[in-house]
Amino acid sequence: MNKLPLVLLLLSGCPHHGHDDKKDATANPHPALADARAPVADDGLPPAPPLPPVPAGLPPLPDTPALSAVTPDALALGTLLFYEPRLSAGGKLACATCHDPAHGYSGAVANAADGKPNLRRTPTLVNLAWATAFNWDGRYAAVDDMLPAHVHGQLGDALEPAAARLAETPIYKAHFARVGGAPPDAVRTALAAFVLTRYAGDAPWDRREASARVPRPGVTPDPETAGYLLFTTKGQCAVCHTPPLYTDGGFHRIGKFGVPDEGRGRVDPNAKGAFKTPTLRGAGDRPALFHTGDTATLAAAVDFYGELGASEAHARHKDLVDDAAAAVQLSAAERGQLVAFLRALSTAAAAPPPPNLPPAP
Repeated sequence: MNKLPLVLLLLSGCPHHGHDDKKDATANPHPALADARAPVADDGLPPAPPLPPVPAGLPPLPDTPALSAVTPDALALGTLLFYEPRLSAGGKLACATCHDPAHGYSGAVANAADGKPNLRRTPTLVNLAWATAFNWDGRYAAVDDMLPAHVHGQLGDALEPAAARLAETPIYKAHFARVGGAPPDAVRTALAAFVLTRYAGDAPWDRREASARVPRPGVTPDPETAGYLLFTTKGQCAVCHTPPLYTDGGFHRIGKFGVPDEGRGRVDPNAKGAFKTPTLRGAGDRPALFHTGDTATLAAAVDFYGELGASEAHARHKDLVDDAAAAVQLSAAERGQLVAFLRALSTAAAAPPPPNLPPAP
């Protein structure tokens, strides 16, 4: 694995995407998204709220077909559907049940609709607008491919019967008409719009970078800054957790042994034991870490990497650990500094309130 070039302290040139107050306040804040503002309602529904802006610290949105389909109307419907238990076969589970908004739209290892536990923990949904592969093993190339499979596998029903049930409710029927297409297509489009607009940015570290406060020579940096230096140099974290998204979107072997899971090997036989690099933005808000969900704190996660190279398990399974991960050796003080930096990548913002769902007909 190639190492990331040495990153200088507090890149003052890192782009932060604010908005020009002199521009038209009604302009679409997403240059890459369709400029589709909600029309005046004639169907009993209020106009859809505008799309959320991209927070500071994140790169510009890519120009992709999936993002072109994100409109205010689709997001308004997707927000309801994400919390809607009637999307599930038993009427008790919703997307938000496992992808908990209070924990960065992530969770621990959860049970699917059939009552059986999943093999991997519930991944975060934040910043998927920049992703090019989805799921821990990257088996899906697009959100449109992932969503039907996940609704069926996790909620226990295919999109077609689930959408048909919801279409019996007049409010949902009106939403489907606004989004367009057959009800299953409207559900898929709407859920994709919701997932692709779950942003994690404008964290304390982003504000620190924007201020370009570089310590003077000879002055001991604060713990967060010292942790950033470790993150981008000795700790080699940025090799895979590359700023500003804090993921390279790739797949790596990190030496999580004892779980019979081939990971990326299910897609590419040459990548057995590799898993998608999760973003570290918002990692401090998650109830479980790693694809196994067996680690509960940032400190424990950093300890895992700090001890991996010297572990007995690594000695037995060197072929299942990437070189960069195995080479990390950190003191207790350095681990504490890394944890301080990682915490500064989380906003600690309150979870959004759930919407008022349409009543059953």
